[in-house]
Amino acid sequence: MATTFANHAAVALELADARADQQRVILLEDRDRIARDLHDHVIQRLFASGLTLQSLASGLGSDPRGDRLSRVVTDIDDTIRQIRTSIFKLRGPLAAGTADLRTQLFDVTAQVASLLGFEPRVSFAGPVDAVVPTEAFDDLGAVLREALTNTARHAQADQVDVDISATATEVSIEVTDNGIGMGRTTRASGLKNLRERAERRGGELVITSPLPHPHIDHHPGGTNLRWAIPLP
Repeated sequence: MATTFANHAAVALELADARADQQRVILLEDRDRIARDLHDHVIQRLFASGLTLQSLASGLGSDPRGDRLSRVVTDIDDTIRQIRTSIFKLRGPLAAGTADLRTQLFDVTAQVASLLGFEPRVSFAGPVDAVVPTEAFDDLGAVLREALTNTARHAQADQVDVDISATATEVSIEVTDNGIGMGRTTRASGLKNLRERAERRGGELVITSPLPHPHIDHHPGGTNLRWAIPLP
């Protein structure tokens, strides 16, 4: 009887652990959904409103109303930063150092957004939190900055998607825009450094351009840049 009771107790504990794990998964999924909604909808609308107000303020010259609009733009920027902080917290506890990576990559997109005139959409996939070594952070940040800066300068795009993905063996960054495509010289000059960074770590840089244009039928355009390195 004692053995039977012990077996039942063990099964009950396993079921309780399984239920707790399931609840944690549901909670994390809800947090991730809320974080995506905040980034994809709330931040994007605030950013667009800020750009509109900034344009209006610039057109007012020395009019005092321009200063008031500029202060509103500053408040909107502060609100966007606060929402980003909330997004990082909603992502849940991360592996040591990985939060710095996510923050770094989000910061890069925010800094280049002023050149683009809009905020790129950023997504993470795979076990980024667990497998990306800290020594790769600088390369990932530099690659993202160079790719987005090239897009801002040359692509004439109004949409950019940034996808950071990790598997057990590889981490990659993909930057896809809906611009005019890459000419032979206009955007290639800034890519040599990205290729060297990849090759130094045994990885590769692959660029596909032109892509099918999302707005104009049978009109080539757009560029996909994929930078990937193996993980130790």
